[in-house]
Amino acid sequence: MTPASAESLRHVMILASAGSGKTYALTNRFVELLAAGAAPDRIVALTFTRKAAGEFFDEILRKLARAASDPAEARRMGGDIGRAGMTPADFLRLLRQMIDAMHRMKLGTLDSFFARIARTFPMELGLAGEFEILQEHAARLERQRVLRQMFARAAGTLDAAQNEFIEAFKRATFGAEEKQFGARLDAFIDAHQENYLAAPDRACWGDPARIWPDGAPWFAPELKLADAIRDLRAALGELTDGQRGRWEGFFAALAEWAPGAPLPKPLEYVFAKAVEAWDDLCGGSVTLTIDRRKLTLAPGACRALHQIVQYVIGQELRRRLETTRGIYAVLRGYEATYHAQVRRAGRLTFADVQRLLQPVTLTREPVPRTLAEPAGGESGEDADAQLDLFAPAPGEAEAEERLFLDYRLDAEIDHWLLDEFQDTSFGQWSVLRNLIDEVVQDPSGRRSFFCVGDVKQAIYSWREGDPRLFREIFNHYNAAAPGAIAERHLVASWRSGPPLIEMVNTVFGAAETLEELFPGEASRTWNREWRAHESAVPQRAGQAALLVAADETERWAATRRLLEEIQPFARGLTCAILVQRNATAAALADELRRAGIAALAESDLQIATDNPLGAALLALVQAAAHPGDTLAWEHVAMTPLAAVLAAHGLTTRETLTRHVLAQIQEDGFEPALAWWIAQLEPGLAADDGFSRARARELAAAAAEFDATGSRDIGEFIAFMERHTVRPPESAAVVRVMTIHKSKGLGFDVVILPDLEGTRIDQRRDGLAVQKAPDRSVAWVLDLPPRLFCERDAVLSAHVREAEAEACYESLSLVYVALTRAKRAMYVITETVGRSTSRNVPMLLAKTLGAEPEAVRVGGATFTGGWSSGDPDWHLALPTAGAGPAASAEAQRLPQLGDDAVPGTPRFVSRRPSGGGAGALPAGLLFELEAADAREFGTALHACLAEVEWADAAGVGRWAAAWQARGEPEELIAAATAALRAPELAPVWQCPDGLAELWRERSFEIVLDRAWVTGVFDRVVVRRDRDGRATSAVVYDFKTDRVGEGGRDVASAVRRYREQLGLYRRVAAVLTALPVECVRCELVFTAAGQRVTVTE
Repeated sequence: MTPASAESLRHVMILASAGSGKTYALTNRFVELLAAGAAPDRIVALTFTRKAAGEFFDEILRKLARAASDPAEARRMGGDIGRAGMTPADFLRLLRQMIDAMHRMKLGTLDSFFARIARTFPMELGLAGEFEILQEHAARLERQRVLRQMFARAAGTLDAAQNEFIEAFKRATFGAEEKQFGARLDAFIDAHQENYLAAPDRACWGDPARIWPDGAPWFAPELKLADAIRDLRAALGELTDGQRGRWEGFFAALAEWAPGAPLPKPLEYVFAKAVEAWDDLCGGSVTLTIDRRKLTLAPGACRALHQIVQYVIGQELRRRLETTRGIYAVLRGYEATYHAQVRRAGRLTFADVQRLLQPVTLTREPVPRTLAEPAGGESGEDADAQLDLFAPAPGEAEAEERLFLDYRLDAEIDHWLLDEFQDTSFGQWSVLRNLIDEVVQDPSGRRSFFCVGDVKQAIYSWREGDPRLFREIFNHYNAAAPGAIAERHLVASWRSGPPLIEMVNTVFGAAETLEELFPGEASRTWNREWRAHESAVPQRAGQAALLVAADETERWAATRRLLEEIQPFARGLTCAILVQRNATAAALADELRRAGIAALAESDLQIATDNPLGAALLALVQAAAHPGDTLAWEHVAMTPLAAVLAAHGLTTRETLTRHVLAQIQEDGFEPALAWWIAQLEPGLAADDGFSRARARELAAAAAEFDATGSRDIGEFIAFMERHTVRPPESAAVVRVMTIHKSKGLGFDVVILPDLEGTRIDQRRDGLAVQKAPDRSVAWVLDLPPRLFCERDAVLSAHVREAEAEACYESLSLVYVALTRAKRAMYVITETVGRSTSRNVPMLLAKTLGAEPEAVRVGGATFTGGWSSGDPDWHLALPTAGAGPAASAEAQRLPQLGDDAVPGTPRFVSRRPSGGGAGALPAGLLFELEAADAREFGTALHACLAEVEWADAAGVGRWAAAWQARGEPEELIAAATAALRAPELAPVWQCPDGLAELWRERSFEIVLDRAWVTGVFDRVVVRRDRDGRATSAVVYDFKTDRVGEGGRDVASAVRRYREQLGLYRRVAAVLTALPVECVRCELVFTAAGQRVTVTE
């Protein structure tokens, strides 16, 4: 890249609002870098999902291909990237560079990029060598294996470590008795493991000195509850009967209450009033409203009630601290075994890889080696000396080694492109930070940093996405060098028409209303980042409306009426209904289908358990593996499988076991299931497309399990029970999905009937994890209910911070929901009425209006609160049906035929070198010379692959180079002989005109439903001035000793004809040439001969 061309490539951070062209900006940036001279393999482009990465890559290729084939597209693309003079030939060259570098490109997900780094530098990262990335099912199996090992009993007794683990679990779960201990423990680890791995230091968990460094008033040791109750009773004075009853209920409930249990209503009644008036209570004079009458407490009563409240809060906090320490002990015990048995064996999850790459100061905290706590006791001083996670405790040497690793990575990368940056976690950023620091600070101006995202769509904070990073990183770099990073806002939506954008601006641009409803950091941050939106498609007609209903039944009915009125499928419109939970999506889709409307819930489908066929097949496998399982056997007997068993003489458990287990062991699970499905298929109804579709999906899932190499039936059943698939996308049904799943999608019509719920700022349940400013964990606590936290400065500050984060995430979720529609959006909420809950309906009522009015949508009228656009927008669109009366029938779910859901294509694996046929002497299979010959042939191929073009004068230089690196003389002699052979001279000569040379070029291609994998030895492609291929010659090297007492040339040609024919077809596809323009030649290196091979 020249300095001049680099001037325009500034470091840029783009905040792209919904529908404003984020992918367009990213792909244009990539093309711009290519046009400026950047090598494709020196650009890192990262996103979060494989689907997004694939779409990103496809769009780059699509842009380059269009510009390479159309001068008008070339001019437009050149204008977009600031290079108006580029021609189709220029873009063809860039396209060729992309394709040539595909196997080296760094375009993918963050997870895959991190795994690639770890595979490149395993020793530097403390790994023994190659490692395996565990997918979800494999990770689950490893967890089960670890738990089985932890609780393996000797002579039917538990050892001390096992007893200690169980006691820790009881502490962690407050002594709750569980019949299904294993399931409870599994869910427990799911809930808390990531918290432990983020903070494996014992001091972070339930340590009051860490949480309250300045002390807390709740743990006064001299407080005696009985004395405080007696004093309060004596000081209450004159009471009404109602007040006396309230106080007696309070005292009775106080005596029965145990820390950790919910406050009984009588206790909570007085307790809440005392907490609310806490400052006055501490001052010795307070007036409480008890049983709707004012009651002033004397100083003695205030002091006694203060002590009681202090005691209750103190006892509850002690219980929570103990529970937190119990959680830590459970996780520590589990992680000790898991780390030793799984991670140290080289089986890592993506999260493990990320932690491995994070700076040592963030992650290298101790992890136990043993199940039981070491003898050092609760202090943990002796224990921590024995512990280790991925590497020794961090020191200067390790930090320098990590910097050296970053230095080596930095040498391979010039440009960074990061997508969906608002969802990046601090841990992920910490891995990249040093590398991006180097790019931003590079004085040459030839490197660049580019990221794009939308902090208003930050809906993944629950999985550590950190939208604050966007602004923090921008400020950090620009503070060091003002103007280092440019900020751009994309606010013009290419998705939504004007009425929809009006609704979005009205709701989310109401700064004062947002501050009133959600005072604090959430509204301040939202208002700071907000920019008014505009529609880039002002001609797009449509409607946006807020409709109101009395309850859920009316919301569902309004949804149905809207669909019947608009008739989206008859008018060729895509339609989605967005809800908050998968269960709601399934229930609403069922409701619509019962009304005759084609609807599909886009939740994960449990294909092995949501249908009778799958359940029966799993029962069959279970009965075969466990003949004593009466339930499984009886299940099979009640299904059509019983007739199949009788027809094949498999009427006893023993014969069934032998037959099924033999099928699985010999063929695998997929062929075994396919055989049984084939036996059942004739009995399926002709119109039972659903069962046939499930059968194909079951076979595909079994094939996925077969790829693990396991034949364990227990693992297979567990895999199938958990295996899920997503339903195929279709424009012919109403797609009912969660708002989270809709992110990144767009639909002509969107209906939002499920925005009810609790406060927008409701924090998530679970452990309270307080982060320090550097994002390290300061402390962890099983937080008590809000009432206990309100008068504690530390805990209330944490609650406010957590509520602000939840509020911002909830606003982002509503923003995502309101920005999916292209033409029409209908929001249906229940009437707010006298409710004071700060939820989504309240937000919409405050910003759009709460006064009911009639809202018309075509010929239907609804009760609503706001509308904009044309109520008849859809009537101008042509329909394929017979009009409104036919709408229900037109939208009825079509019958699913045998080919309605295409199966996953599965291709036979094939290699060109494996396709030949011929006789081979049996004795040759056992001769050592044959193995030596293969090794020699491989080495000779490697030497010849180094040669680009050569003539007789240059052979000596190649020989000298091979001798200098210590190649065997026999190998050098064979290679130089091939280069000097007169008949082989055309192989090495550079042809006149434009030519491209492929050496040891590997390929993967699908031909005739076969997945073909191979390697070209040498291919010369001739091209015209426009870069288009005109002819190609494929040279395939053979080290066979033809003409030297072995097989003659003619028999060798016959042997390799099929292989060369396949090479010819592949080369024709890859060069876009007719097959007749591709010539194939066998090059016999030992004999110095070449032979053209024809069909």
